[in-house]
Amino acid sequence: MQKDKNLNFETYEEAANWFDTHDMAEYEEWMQPVDFEFDLRRNRDWVELENDVAKSLRKLARSQRVPTRKLVNELLRDGLSSHNL
Repeated sequence: MQKDKNLNFETYEEAANWFDTHDMAEYEEWMQPVDFEFDLRRNRDWVELENDVAKSLRKLARSQRVPTRKLVNELLRDGLSSHNL
């Protein structure tokens, strides 16, 4: 089976969905080492989710046709407002 070695994603969610359904070992021949730097703390707050929670969120977001980050923000905002925060 021919593999597409030109992977381009419009959103993080689109990339996450692709990686959830593909085995990177099948693409190893096209991989090459790269150097890069990034700062997870810059302009964002990151929260580690349990695997089952993250999968459920992605599934729900897909069914609602919204980006996962938008759904998570809406759910958290609703939860916080119930606590008057």
